[in-house]
Amino acid sequence: MNKKNADRYDPNSGGQEAMKRIMEAYGFKTRTELSDYTGISNSTLNTWWRRDFYPAQVMVWCSLETGASLQWLATGEGQMFEDTDSQIQKINLFNLDKGILSDTGAVLFDKSLLQSQNDLIAVNSGDSTYIVNKSFQTVLDGKWLVEIEGMKSIRDLELVPVGRVRISGGEIKPPFECALADIKIIGIVERVISKA
Repeated sequence: MNKKNADRYDPNSGGQEAMKRIMEAYGFKTRTELSDYTGISNSTLNTWWRRDFYPAQVMVWCSLETGASLQWLATGEGQMFEDTDSQIQKINLFNLDKGILSDTGAVLFDKSLLQSQNDLIAVNSGDSTYIVNKSFQTVLDGKWLVEIEGMKSIRDLELVPVGRVRISGGEIKPPFECALADIKIIGIVERVISKA
């Protein structure tokens, strides 16, 4: 690194502005949303904020996940997204906790990673993010976002004869069967992204 660049880069400053840009790229309004999404504790993010710590690793992940320009995230220079017209799709992001879906902003995906581009939502639950297509024609065997007794969850559905379905997964241990009409189907899971 030459002297000119070394003077511009200081890992002990610029962190608050960088964190604001990271939150903007993810579509988050608060550091709590960033904490929930990344798994970095609120206290750690608050310490980084107070000490103006430069969150380089989070910045790189943000760029990879959202398509935001790394130059813009790091320096604030240039455009947030260099070429979003044809490659990137913005999807509403929800957090699923204890049966409740909460809107947490939006996330950007490379269209090549998506099976379809219509009526998609992203759902964070546990250590995974589910890409859910709410525009489906028929219920088939697979992983679905459903509502059972007013509680939303990601479940595996298996059709059984005469309008019934076997439901497994989620927080229940044994699978159970019910009439397909007894549950509300919200959308089919098209992709699962798990945190390593």
